[in-house]
Amino acid sequence: MKRNNVIKLVAPVLAAFVLASCGIPSYVEKDPSVNLNNYRTYAWIGEKNDKHKSGKPYKDFQESYLTDLITRELNKNGFVKAKSNPDVLIDYDIMIENDVRSQNDPVYSRPFVRYFYNRNTGRINSFYTPSRYLGQNSYDVPYKSGTITINIVDNNSQKLVWQGWAETEVTKRKIDKDDMNKIVKSIFRKMDVAKR
Repeated sequence: MKRNNVIKLVAPVLAAFVLASCGIPSYVEKDPSVNLNNYRTYAWIGEKNDKHKSGKPYKDFQESYLTDLITRELNKNGFVKAKSNPDVLIDYDIMIENDVRSQNDPVYSRPFVRYFYNRNTGRINSFYTPSRYLGQNSYDVPYKSGTITINIVDNNSQKLVWQGWAETEVTKRKIDKDDMNKIVKSIFRKMDVAKR
């Protein structure tokens, strides 16, 4: 009975560890002279403009979803949207590009059986030769890479103080909601580390 209790306790921890290790890697650059804890309020760059990133007078679904995700993560990190004179300005960029990844596959010889006649026994015997490792077959695989970059700019100095980005492979011309969610969470996990 005790063993079952241990398994019940350890299994969820191992599952969480495995899932966490499969996340999207993110990268952050921060101005070392800046303490992010000094900032409390934010506004979006270009929020007052009539045109959005897409060049249209409205946000498309992808922009709306991404700004909602970023706003949620900013709020979790203690930021509040300012009505006037914010501490920082927030900006983002979405980029989809064609990329190539190298892939290697092992190459093995075919196993075969050779037959020979044994004069001493008067029988036909078989000799099995297993497959052997011959090397690697290298080739390039084209894919689409989707990158989201989030920038935080000091409103007074107009200086970039923090930038986070992450990329993932995408199957369409846009990054889907699930990947967007994973990317933004991965980036803001690094903000938590930078604020300590």
